[in-house]
Amino acid sequence: LESKSLFRYYGPNLLGRTAAFERALADTLGSAHAVATSSGTAALRTALAALGIGCGDEVIVPAYTFVATVNAVVIAGAVPVFAEVDASLGIDAADVAAKVSPRTAAVIPVHIENVACDLDPLLDVTTRHGLAVLEDAAQSMGATYRGKALGTFGAMGAFSLQLEKNITSGEGGVLVSDDERLYLRAARYQDQGGQFFTSHGGGRGEELAEPFVGENLRMTELAAAIAGVQLGRLPRILEGLRANKARILDQLGDVAGLDRRHRPDPDGDGGSSITWFAPSADIAQRFVKALLAEGVPSTRMYGGQPVYAAPAVLDRRTASNKGGPWHCAEHPCHVEYRMGMCPSTEDLAARAITVGVGVAYDEQDCADAATAIAKVASHLLA
Repeated sequence: LESKSLFRYYGPNLLGRTAAFERALADTLGSAHAVATSSGTAALRTALAALGIGCGDEVIVPAYTFVATVNAVVIAGAVPVFAEVDASLGIDAADVAAKVSPRTAAVIPVHIENVACDLDPLLDVTTRHGLAVLEDAAQSMGATYRGKALGTFGAMGAFSLQLEKNITSGEGGVLVSDDERLYLRAARYQDQGGQFFTSHGGGRGEELAEPFVGENLRMTELAAAIAGVQLGRLPRILEGLRANKARILDQLGDVAGLDRRHRPDPDGDGGSSITWFAPSADIAQRFVKALLAEGVPSTRMYGGQPVYAAPAVLDRRTASNKGGPWHCAEHPCHVEYRMGMCPSTEDLAARAITVGVGVAYDEQDCADAATAIAKVASHLLA
């Protein structure tokens, strides 16, 4: 604020906070490049643009995710195709293989709540079919798979800095890539294509020979200053989350009647929550209600519904409701959405119970959470 330079590219005393955050984030995750954006959704949109995803393309996404994953694909002009998730709540590689079509251009695995998708079988499928992988790691910055940071396995990885994420600037996002061409395309796209001249007479985007139209999805210096401080705390935050999750589970032990969410790589778990599957959707709903009454933060994520249950997605409705991707004359879309099309995902989502874990919990908080979970289980699962 004292520098009077809140825009990342110029000001009377520019401090370069956004560029510094990008460098630090790339170093932290072990990636070559990073581009900071105004939100996690903006990071997804920017990455899809960098990959050249657009009209006539299909992008396979998990049926269980936050709607932003789908929104970004639709705004790019591509058709989202939904694949089942497995007991990790990550995209099922076998169903991805079954959903590949001649129009498939990319796959977006989503690492839900700090737990990695099973990436090895998925990458086998995408490599075999020559598909780009854009990791949606919005909820999982710093979590790992086989010792490597999530977001660094595919061509690009996108993260969110919204309030509920591992680190936050209120709103914000960032994407990473080892591919210099994709990085330069992403940097250009989120800066109006990088081609305009500023009031100071400078131009940006000269790195690329072929210009293209972009939009403004830039991060501000204020958001980057906050994000930079938060990034320095990320190891301690993850350590605290993992320790508190372990305390709760150690005291609680196995809960008869509840099945723990599968974790493809338990050592890489970010620790922000614990998820079980109840015997039925009704029990899951009652379980969450009872835990909330006991003061334990818990939820049925996304209302226990697949993402395509959102009315706009189910009805294939955009703001204009004409043109691409669902109403495109040039590339007719034959993809239809309906409840029941991913039955395994619908079953898992309906039965999932997620208990949040706080980094600031002390030992008594963890003990209280474990006691409350055991109490509710004894009443509802007896």
